[in-house]
Amino acid sequence: MSVQRLPNTIVIIEDIGSITKLLTIIIRKAGFDVVTFETGEAACEWMRDHYPALILCDIMLPGMHGEEVLSFIRTLPHGKELDILAVTALANPGDRERLLKHGFTDHIAKPINPGTFISQIKSHIES
Repeated sequence: MSVQRLPNTIVIIEDIGSITKLLTIIIRKAGFDVVTFETGEAACEWMRDHYPALILCDIMLPGMHGEEVLSFIRTLPHGKELDILAVTALANPGDRERLLKHGFTDHIAKPINPGTFISQIKSHIES
């Protein structure tokens, strides 16, 4: 079975509904399609057969932790070069560096800044 390329789709892996809703509104307003998951397990299952433009992943997820989600996606043939951004409340000194070292492409601290959020994610899609 081949992997379905979705060049206009951004995946959100986030367990808090209000955050998912806010991110979805901002991303759709910018012209992108959105696929959302409340758990890392569901996102990983979907990722086996899909290749989106970008993934936004919370770290503190129920069940499968965000870093475990990242590790799984990186094992997929299409997951090695995929941009995966940590969108997380983990914003203490050293958190960004630790997450980037673990393999996230970038780190966006919550609460997000709606004014700069789209430019932050577009920079990854357009690169």
